[in-house]
Amino acid sequence: MRILEARFHPRSKSTPSYVVVGRVVCHGARASLELETVRSHSLEPFDWEGLLKKLECLIEAAHPDPAKGLLGLKSEFWSFAEVGA
Repeated sequence: MRILEARFHPRSKSTPSYVVVGRVVCHGARASLELETVRSHSLEPFDWEGLLKKLECLIEAAHPDPAKGLLGLKSEFWSFAEVGA
């Protein structure tokens, strides 16, 4: 099992600030999402539900190895960091 922290960078990854959106728990080819409580103002101008749908799509697209796929993701607004096993 690998646990990844899903980080959203509202102003792009070129700035140091990010918002932890949740944790992705990876069991081989399966992955589940555990959401964090996020203050909406920290995501402005983005919409929470839209971000959640995007995150779910990123997780699904990382199949068959979600941990490897998410850790290697090239995105201006999303990053993932391993936080536990």
